[in-house]
Amino acid sequence: MKTLFGLFFSFFEIGLFGFGGGYAMIPLVQTQLERRGWMPLQEFLDLIAISEVTPGPIAVNSATFVGYKVSGVVGSLVATTAVILPSLIIGLLVGRYFKNGNGDTQQNILKFLKPAVIGLIFGSAYTIGVANILNLASFLIFIGVLVLLFFTKLNPIFIIVMTGVVGIIFY
Repeated sequence: MKTLFGLFFSFFEIGLFGFGGGYAMIPLVQTQLERRGWMPLQEFLDLIAISEVTPGPIAVNSATFVGYKVSGVVGSLVATTAVILPSLIIGLLVGRYFKNGNGDTQQNILKFLKPAVIGLIFGSAYTIGVANILNLASFLIFIGVLVLLFFTKLNPIFIIVMTGVVGIIFY
């Protein structure tokens, strides 16, 4: 029961402070997992990769997987509910407040949140990048993907699939 409460409060905190979507939540998820000892960094990086290619938001997929790993099906239900609950509550309250509200107030709140979201996303990119560039081959794959994304009009999904194939060949 203690573990279920820990799952609930950890993922509730992630859902509450994870402004900006899944990429902004990655550092929060990583911090909780390291603090609680639920998952080592390499397994967390694998979790992010799997969450990227499965349907649904990263935070929800992560919560479901971690909850299952820690406490089985009940743990996955608890963690998934906990990560969704803050957004639901905040969405209902904000929707009610801003229903007839002033557009300037809404814009000012969003201006305040943008820098924090950008910082969290860059933090995620740094964490994932440093942990995954292991050798010259992975660095060259990284540079190749950047070049393809910035200088071609290839579909990003095609690039992801091709990168997976290259990863299978090299690793």
